[in-house]
Amino acid sequence: MKSNLLFILHTLALSALVADASFSRRRPHDNIVHRRDFGGGGILHDFENDVSSLFGGFTQDPGASSTSSSTSLSPSSSSSSASASTNTRTRAAEVSSSTPDASSSASSSTGFNLGHGLSSWLNGIFGGQSNPTTVTYMTNPRDGRLLGGKPKMGLAWPNGGSMNITRFLNSKISWFYSWDSVPGFSPVPDNVTFCPMLWGSSKAGKFKRHVTDNPESHTNSGKCVMAMNEVNQQGQAKMSEGTACSLMREYILPLKDHDYYVVSPVTTNAPSGKKWMQNFRESCSDVWDNINAVAVHFYGTNTTEFKDYVVDWHQTFNKPVWVTEYACQNFNGGDQCSDSKVFNFHMEMSVWFDEQDFVEAYAPFGVMQNMQDVNTANQLVENGNPNLMFNTLSGLP
Repeated sequence: MKSNLLFILHTLALSALVADASFSRRRPHDNIVHRRDFGGGGILHDFENDVSSLFGGFTQDPGASSTSSSTSLSPSSSSSSASASTNTRTRAAEVSSSTPDASSSASSSTGFNLGHGLSSWLNGIFGGQSNPTTVTYMTNPRDGRLLGGKPKMGLAWPNGGSMNITRFLNSKISWFYSWDSVPGFSPVPDNVTFCPMLWGSSKAGKFKRHVTDNPESHTNSGKCVMAMNEVNQQGQAKMSEGTACSLMREYILPLKDHDYYVVSPVTTNAPSGKKWMQNFRESCSDVWDNINAVAVHFYGTNTTEFKDYVVDWHQTFNKPVWVTEYACQNFNGGDQCSDSKVFNFHMEMSVWFDEQDFVEAYAPFGVMQNMQDVNTANQLVENGNPNLMFNTLSGLP
């Protein structure tokens, strides 16, 4: 039965390919697939219907099965010897932009619909969209969760106007940030929430002009704000806990009067990061009590360690978690992730994030042309357009 099913799938896929002779082929180790617009229909739409029908008879109610599947989309990466706990990375002080202003468990049921999942994967490869309908997301901080039941995936976007952000917006993406107080381009599309960031002390004046003194602007209509970047890391916004308290009191706490959703300062995943956040919490309870979610960054090669890290921060700080930077990257001198491991790393973590209620938002690193010193296999862009991995991630059900 299984061999027949695989043969049918192979035949359907081959038919779809032959029907469109101008498809782009991906050479081994060359990330050259370009997004193409099939208008949400055509062969991929027909193929989705065929596959959905094919699997209709095999789809079971989860409650009717006595077994459950792991969320992992790949073999366990627990054998990795790289540990993120000694993160010593020295990325540039800010992610650069071409524009002047842009400067708990680890396993559970995935709930995949197999037909839709396969169709989404093919859409990712060939550039179609699993849901061609434009969806507009509006935030409502009064419900206590900025994104509510909206998709959690966002864009870490340092590109300003050098790339067209609308090419990356679909029904899976609901928010973005730029490591700055402004997006670096205008106007911001109505179907995505922009979260300005008070990057550090050096950017406080700019943040005051654009956000603190202008809280009701159209750009800030999402009423979301992110505090300082990697406050325990030399070369980033390194500062004392007391300085962080003062910055947030002066520039961010006034935004609570305008119903802003506040995301905490973020640290690296070096051991000093958690200690810094604990000291910060103890240093200014008035600020801490006005923070809605805690932000984390993670660079490592082991998905089990990553999941444990996120769970630990949630349990330690008792707040929802925003994962605002992450990649399959070894900063400790060990081997880097292969292309296939990077792909599986991102697929597995995206599914897991979506399943965890306490994870409110996540943004992989990175949707950018310049990956700084991060393994370029994590790149989600090809010539200014979404690449295979981005389309696959944003096509997951």
